Amino acid sequence: MMKQIARIYMLESIRNAGMSIGNLSPAFIFLIMSVICKNMMTGEAFDYLIKGQFLPVSILMLIFSFAFSSSTIYLADMKANKTFQWVQRTGVKSHTYYMGMGIGVFTLLNVFLVLLLIGYSFILDISLSSYFMIILISNFVLLALYPLSFILAGLFKNEKVAQSMLVPIMILFMFSVTMTTMFLTIGGKNPHDYYIFLSWNPMLYLNDSLQMYLNLINETWLPQYQYCIILAVISLVLAVIAKKVYISK
Repeated sequence: MMKQIARIYMLESIRNAGMSIGNLSPAFIFLIMSVICKNMMTGEAFDYLIKGQFLPVSILMLIFSFAFSSSTIYLADMKANKTFQWVQRTGVKSHTYYMGMGIGVFTLLNVFLVLLLIGYSFILDISLSSYFMIILISNFVLLALYPLSFILAGLFKNEKVAQSMLVPIMILFMFSVTMTTMFLTIGGKNPHDYYIFLSWNPMLYLNDSLQMYLNLINETWLPQYQYCIILAVISLVLAVIAKKVYISK
């Protein structure tokens, strides 16, 4: 049953070509911009721009596409049309649907994440182990954010309202980390000293990890295994909340 749910979600996501292109284009636009910059810049300036900004933002945007945009709108539409209630009447449990759709979300993310990293491999010299670790931490971040799609879909009455709220939420999650890191670095301060105030944001752990995998910093704020544990705990807590919010009448 989980495979069927995952298959239906992936087919629906691919079938809606307009939404798919709109959700994926921001991540790949930064890749195109990186190729252009490759022919215009060299040395430390290029490394900082691509490794410190374009590649992290591409991955952040890709995760948001699957953690929020596509899945939240899909779930909000199902709730508005009471589709989920009909699905439950077939005997499908809520956790089965949650995990089945999750398989579809994670599958699509990893397919496009690998394609994105392959594109960057033509302009960046990054070890194979670093690419593997980037994929690993990206999946843990998606694991933490995935329950939010059910929470948001449960809070907003239809897909149009949910879609309108995704932009400010995305800006809050993404730029609270990237802008803070950039301006503190420019100001000669260590961003790690201020990360405790952003520890609620899963994107913090992704951005910090990427900085190390791309050889921009020597070590992360916390050990990598702690990042994975924190993200897994966030996912479990949000999953409990998501069940109560989404299936409520």
